[in-house]
Amino acid sequence: MRLPGWLENLRRKRAQAADPRTQLRAMREGLALRPEEIDTSKIVPIFVPASFFSLGNWPGPSVSLRAREIGLTWTVMLPGQAMRYVDFAMAKHWDGLGIDWKALALGNLAEHSGDKLGSHQLRRANGDVYGVGFMYPDGLGPSRLLLRERLADFFPGGYQVALPEMSCGFAFAAGLDGTETATVRDLVENCFRNGTRPLASGIYEPEDLLPEPEAS
Repeated sequence: MRLPGWLENLRRKRAQAADPRTQLRAMREGLALRPEEIDTSKIVPIFVPASFFSLGNWPGPSVSLRAREIGLTWTVMLPGQAMRYVDFAMAKHWDGLGIDWKALALGNLAEHSGDKLGSHQLRRANGDVYGVGFMYPDGLGPSRLLLRERLADFFPGGYQVALPEMSCGFAFAAGLDGTETATVRDLVENCFRNGTRPLASGIYEPEDLLPEPEAS
C-alpha cells in the first residue's frame, strides 16, 4: 500500500524545499563550529532508532526510552534543513556554563513549533478531530510528541502516539472505534514500510517516550 495522498504531498514538498547543495554546505560549516560557536537556540530533541546506540559509539548524549526500539538524542538545526547531532564536547561546554541545555532544547522545540498543533488532522464525518499528524520541513515531526501538555490539552480524554518514520509522527485520541483504529494502524504501517527513514511500527502510550527506569 502507498502512503496517503496528503502524506505523499507533504513528503514531496519537504524534498523539494531541501536543496542538497545547500544542505551539504550547511553541514560542512556546522561541523566546523566549535562548541562555543553553537547557537543554543537551535538545540532540539530528536527521536532516532535505538539501534543507533547499540554499538556504544554514539558521539553524544542519548537516552534509552521505555519503548526500547526508540531512542532520544539531541541535534542542532542548521540552515537548509541540515542538522548536526549534539556531541559530548558541546554538552561538556554547556554543562560547564551551567546551561540546562536539555530543558532549553525542549523550550526551543516548543517555540519553533508555534501554536499550530500538527501539520494534518484526521477527522470524523461530523468534523471532530481524532488524530493529528506531524510532518514538517524541519524533519522534526516526531519530536513534537514531547510537547505533552499541548497534546493532553488537545486530547483531554487521553491519547496514543506513533513514530513510524524519523520525520513523521502521529497522536491519536484514546478509545477509537474499530474503523478508526484500523485506519490508524494502516497509516502507521504504511509510513513505516514506505518511509525513507523507518523508526518504529508500533502504537505507544505517551509514557512510553519517557526515559527507561533505572535498575534498582
